Amino acid sequence: MAQMTAALVREQGVTFAVVIVKNHVVQSQQQSTATIRAVSASLGCPLVVLMGETNKQLRGNRSDVVRFVANLNPARLPWKKWTV
Repeated sequence: MAQMTAALVREQGVTFAVVIVKNHVVQSQQQSTATIRAVSASLGCPLVVLMGETNKQLRGNRSDVVRFVANLNPARLPWKKWTV
């Protein structure tokens, strides 16, 4: 089993997950796509935004949600440890 740190957010009727990942995952299109698919299946949430753990770079499967998350203060998100 693996653990991840993620926040499930419901805003304006849209539910999405923000997940902290290693920086190299966000920087790789192939790795981020695979991670988004896995997180989506694990959490049952189709919209996922990945956030680099130190560089705070974002990548997701919907650009409007990524832009929205870019304007949020990460400290205000409801972070939780998930075991998948």
